[in-house]
Amino acid sequence: MALILTLGFDSGSFARLAPLRERFFPIARNFIPVHVTLFQQLPSDQVNRVLGNLAQEARTTPALPFAATGILDFGGGAAVTLSCPPANDLQRRLRAAWSDLLTDSDDRSRKLHVTVQNKVGRDTARATQAALRAGFAPWEGMFDRLLLWHYRGGPWERAGTFPLTGDPR
Repeated sequence: MALILTLGFDSGSFARLAPLRERFFPIARNFIPVHVTLFQQLPSDQVNRVLGNLAQEARTTPALPFAATGILDFGGGAAVTLSCPPANDLQRRLRAAWSDLLTDSDDRSRKLHVTVQNKVGRDTARATQAALRAGFAPWEGMFDRLLLWHYRGGPWERAGTFPLTGDPR
């Protein structure tokens, strides 16, 4: 099985995004709360190394400000797009630290987004995107933690939570 690394949200952002995921994400596939994925296939046999790297990063990285900028169409779903250059920098540092561990899909920069719907038909996805766009206004929030998960083919099991506590200077 694999490890998945996600970013977690400040409470206000979580409260804003979680109802969207609960409303639109297929219930049978909604295994974890709203999140942003940084890596999706880290090798589980390297969990101790990954945990150590995350603990160090969390101690030196402050909470990361992001801007919610729009609605993303990715075919069979919808997402809220996010802009956060410091999160992209964090992901780049971790890619360098784990260069020998990464699959091709993880060894690339990511367009940050919160998936609120996935694996639905195209018409359903388009309707969701239209509904989300109709009520969307840009806003700002914070990523305040890293979360590591064991993926076991269904529900995810939390392997670690790392609050971002670095000095923001």
